[in-house]
Amino acid sequence: MTRSVRRPTLLALLTLLWAPLAALAGPTEDFDQGRNAYLYGDFNQVVEKLGPLVEPDIKLADPEDLARAYELLGLSYFYLDRKDDARRIFERLVRFRPDMRLNPVLVPPPAVAFHEEVRAALADDIARERAALRRRQQEEEERRRKANQVLVEIETRRNSRLVAVLPFGVGQFQNDEPVLGGLLLGSELITIGLSVTFFLMVEDLRNPSGPDVNRFPREDLERAQSLQTAQLVTGGVAVGLMLFGAAHALWGFRERVEEGRTTRRPVTPDLGPRGLSPFTFTF
Repeated sequence: MTRSVRRPTLLALLTLLWAPLAALAGPTEDFDQGRNAYLYGDFNQVVEKLGPLVEPDIKLADPEDLARAYELLGLSYFYLDRKDDARRIFERLVRFRPDMRLNPVLVPPPAVAFHEEVRAALADDIARERAALRRRQQEEEERRRKANQVLVEIETRRNSRLVAVLPFGVGQFQNDEPVLGGLLLGSELITIGLSVTFFLMVEDLRNPSGPDVNRFPREDLERAQSLQTAQLVTGGVAVGLMLFGAAHALWGFRERVEEGRTTRRPVTPDLGPRGLSPFTFTF
């Protein structure tokens, strides 16, 4: 019982594995048989093997095989005196390979002339299709160029002279000199902070009460004088930095400043029903 169940299961599995391979091998095998039949002059066999490969649906993936199938099938129809069928297949061949010509060494002159007649009849259509293809390519290139172009937006800022003389590096920041502005800001804050600190230390040494409230005790007099000197020096340095910053900002002052901002448009592929390729073949 177990053996009878396993055997059909194995056969079904082999069938599933073989089916895709057989489907892939089918068109190639028929193409080879049709090509060999043409070499032996069996044109009915060529029609039987190659006809289903190109119409109503194309089953050949290789473009070279497809062009060869059109050529052999069209010639076979022509030799069988089926001129309408030969013209239909040759029209497909011409649209697929507009520049292809039959080899006059291997193909009789009447067949070559028939193929050239079809090419001449389709010459205007082929020219229009090529012109349309070039226009689509140019439009696609132009679209991509515009999509990749760099846009620069210019903004004008008006500066103020009043802002330029402000302390703490404000004028330098307005003149787009952030490094110097930061140095002035930090230096001025430090020197002002030190000057205030020395002032508070001096005030702390004064007499808290009595007639000598504004005087210093004798033992703290020298220290108080040193602290006052440090207070004056640091305060003077702070004032000097402020004056330097104001003069420097006025010297480099620009009333109008143009600021540019660069942006790039993103590229968006045009995914239409025909995909990304602008090339179109008509069969």
